[in-house]
Amino acid sequence: MNDTIATGLRLPSGLVALSGGRLALVEMDASRRSLKLFDTSGANKEVCRIGGSPTGIAIDGDGCFWVADGPEDSLVRLSPQGRVLQVIEGGADGPFLHPNALAFGPDGLLYMTDSGIRLADLLEGGHIHPDFFKAAYNGCVYQIDPAEGRVIRVLAAGLLLAGGIAFGPDGLLYYSETLTGKIYRQIVGGRQEMFAQSMTSPAVNMLRGPAGLAFDRSGMLYCAMYGLGEICLIDSEGRMTGHIRTDGTRPGNIAFTVDGKHLLVSEQEKGVVEKITAPRPGLPLHMPTIS
Repeated sequence: MNDTIATGLRLPSGLVALSGGRLALVEMDASRRSLKLFDTSGANKEVCRIGGSPTGIAIDGDGCFWVADGPEDSLVRLSPQGRVLQVIEGGADGPFLHPNALAFGPDGLLYMTDSGIRLADLLEGGHIHPDFFKAAYNGCVYQIDPAEGRVIRVLAAGLLLAGGIAFGPDGLLYYSETLTGKIYRQIVGGRQEMFAQSMTSPAVNMLRGPAGLAFDRSGMLYCAMYGLGEICLIDSEGRMTGHIRTDGTRPGNIAFTVDGKHLLVSEQEKGVVEKITAPRPGLPLHMPTIS
């Protein structure tokens, strides 16, 4: 059963569950570009206006928020009160293009996907450019030292719109390539391998495909299928084993509640957060303390 626990949002994107049933999320829309906190009643408080086109969010062990795609396509660390503590704009290979999703690893480092195309080149008059599939994407996965505020290395490149990112209970890194429907995995620093194919054909005519990722404790991968109105379930062998329908067609990001009992989904068509009873308990996130 799907409950709507937050409404009236403008392009809600990354979200993260907090203790006590609260949640934090970012809104991409130019009228907001904000970080908001929600309590259990659905009441919300705007922490700050970030700028940029904030898409992804992660929280560290100090309670600070890391937000992908802040001003000038940067990665930003914010204090719990919304004060800017750190700004990272790129690595040795050049500036970020459109930072997308974030996940802390078991090693205490931060991992980020970059869509591989500037948002201004993807949109035309506020809508997806009709030739989006033909654009020159260079989606990347970055390994970042959060304490030093620098990119350590690029783990993957050349992806056709790098989407969600998550660590599995096996300690491997997983990330989605939205336009092809492919989900990859790798030992950090090792070779990328194809893990699952979530679509029967590439997204040529309509922007759709795997976006946000989250794992349950059994190793089942939950993948928000943007444009397709569902969360697909993929087992540890890479097999599609089920689907959970969302009320809107554009689920973007997903996160388990801290108690692991529910799945939270940011849905952009209706501008809401949906809360879905989880089939199995969610895998806790890594939240390292940053020195």
